[in-house]
Amino acid sequence: MTVDQFLPRQIVRPPLEKSSARRAAGLPEPGERRRLREQWGLTTRQVAMAFGVTPATVRSWECGRTAPRGVRREAYRRFLAGLAQHTAVDVPGSAAPRPAPPVPPVPPKAVPQKAVPQKAVPPSPPPPARVVGRVDPVPPGRVRRLRVLGAAACAWSLAALWVILTCPPPL
Repeated sequence: MTVDQFLPRQIVRPPLEKSSARRAAGLPEPGERRRLREQWGLTTRQVAMAFGVTPATVRSWECGRTAPRGVRREAYRRFLAGLAQHTAVDVPGSAAPRPAPPVPPVPPKAVPQKAVPQKAVPPSPPPPARVVGRVDPVPPGRVRRLRVLGAAACAWSLAALWVILTCPPPL
């Protein structure tokens, strides 16, 4: 008997045609995904936080190594379609971009008849920033361990100092 008899055989599947797999997914080409993101000035971290994944996962999607699955795939497809639809540059294989809607003219401001001095009102503070994703990068369990370790180090330092100060040196 040989060792090969005990090892499971790998199932060999015929490779899928890349274009049909992408067409079924409805996602643009990997290079196009990155181009759209960069054209809008988005970082991989911003996209990753929006989809609840790591920046490395977004880079993997953009180079074609992996693709999002399930609900994320549909959300990512809609996200990319929105970027492509609202971009000013003509995307190959898509319809021509729509012209921007006309801007309505701004009416001239009315001049007040009587200028009444008003009290200067300080501007209200901006609303607190809403953090999406991870709030604290250090998990609570790790914080607890670090506090216990710090307390133990402090206790051992005090004990060593007490021994040094109270014990006479050997003669």
